[in-house]
Amino acid sequence: MHRWASFLGSKHVACAALLCAAALSACHPEGTPEPSAAEEPHEEEAWTAPPEGASLPAFCWRRGASVARDLFCNEALMPVRNLRELQEKLGMGYWKPGTAPTPNSGLDIRLVVLGHSTALSGRVVSPINPRALVLGPGTVLAFSRGIQQVEIASYDRLLQDLDFFLVSFDQACNATPLGCTPGDLYTPRIEADWVAVRVQDDEDLKNTPSDCRRCHQQVLAKAPALLMRELDGPWTHFFLADEGQQPGYPEPTGVDLTRDYLSAKGNEAYAGVPTPFLRATAGFALENFVGRSQPLLFDSVQISNERWHFVDGAYLPEPTRSPTWDQAYAAFQRGEQLALPHYDPRPTDAHKQALLTAAYQRYLSGEISADALPDFADIFPDDPERRAEIGLQTSPAASPAEILVQACGSCHNDVLDQTISRARFNIDLERMDPAELEIAIQRLNAPAGAPGRMPPPESRQLDPAAQQRLIAYLQQSARSAKDDALLERAASLGMAGGR
Repeated sequence: MHRWASFLGSKHVACAALLCAAALSACHPEGTPEPSAAEEPHEEEAWTAPPEGASLPAFCWRRGASVARDLFCNEALMPVRNLRELQEKLGMGYWKPGTAPTPNSGLDIRLVVLGHSTALSGRVVSPINPRALVLGPGTVLAFSRGIQQVEIASYDRLLQDLDFFLVSFDQACNATPLGCTPGDLYTPRIEADWVAVRVQDDEDLKNTPSDCRRCHQQVLAKAPALLMRELDGPWTHFFLADEGQQPGYPEPTGVDLTRDYLSAKGNEAYAGVPTPFLRATAGFALENFVGRSQPLLFDSVQISNERWHFVDGAYLPEPTRSPTWDQAYAAFQRGEQLALPHYDPRPTDAHKQALLTAAYQRYLSGEISADALPDFADIFPDDPERRAEIGLQTSPAASPAEILVQACGSCHNDVLDQTISRARFNIDLERMDPAELEIAIQRLNAPAGAPGRMPPPESRQLDPAAQQRLIAYLQQSARSAKDDALLERAASLGMAGGR
């Protein structure tokens, strides 16, 4: 039996931190998959073709059986119209009807909350807009406000493997001329009153920017894996119970991240989870089940020890750089592995976070309406190198070849599926023909939000100077031998980092 059967098949279920965590360093020229025969289900996954006019997702006619499939492939249960309903139909109810919500009154579930993430939604994740991982029977659900998506991983009891799903939804604001405002996306509005729901599995997503496999199954010959970058304590990016201050380094702890949230949101439930549960979460709920064999780890103890030096009975007032983290960051820049989470437990801009916290408190008190709220994604420092280290953009000091690796290397390489249209563009430019390069240039020049825009919003972004440098580089007829060697090696490694 597959080793995940004993974990995910039990009642005490947990799953990957950063589910579908396609790192923010990825780039993808296709906004919409291009159909081809190569995109049909693999033989071992094939079941039968959906009947004409079928209302259920295509994956319902592919081989598999899981808690998530039991829901998504049952017309009587679908569609769901809000996050709580989705959780309840997946067996993730937090309290019994008619009882007060307390940490001990729910079903057999677990919860993990992160204040920083390299997942698809990482660009909006912060202590005041966290990423919640709800761990239920055979299934885990990940959600962050600001993104109209819910990520799900479910144990397949038939194939004894993992299924990954993405639930995308629209709100009424999507149909308005101005679209959805921060008030629609960063308040409880986003968790309810969904007017349209679409569900895709990892096979459907493999040729899109939301491809789960580029992180969870980088080497296609291996089974998909559950990932937890910060496997062991002190879980610096995870919320911790806010009962008393935790001793340690002179920097924020998980306790502080929990208090950051409470300062902004008060007793407001988040991701369908009542506040008592948010205040009682810890990283070990994930560690206990995710498995010790991980391809890439954030060694929080080593990194913290290197940053904070203890001299004459006290820590120095300012941290230094961590060689361990810097070496991992350099390896990412060379295309050898995916990027790690940031070394700072709270990588937000303190001034911006304070302003956003105050704005949300004014909204809760009724002083301003939800529509007057600012964008909660604008919480990180403006310094471009700091933003690159966090995972939001390419490094301002990067050469054009390094920009290509950082922005595009995690998707356009030799390691991922070579049978889909995404593989027509590869960062090893030596093998690219002018027609494909011209398509890439057109997509780099496309307006923000346009279909096929490169890189997509989920990816590490280019500032205007980097964009123009990369376009000019793609237009060159030849490059240096050093650049060609870098790009060839990065393409062959595919940021697979030990997989």
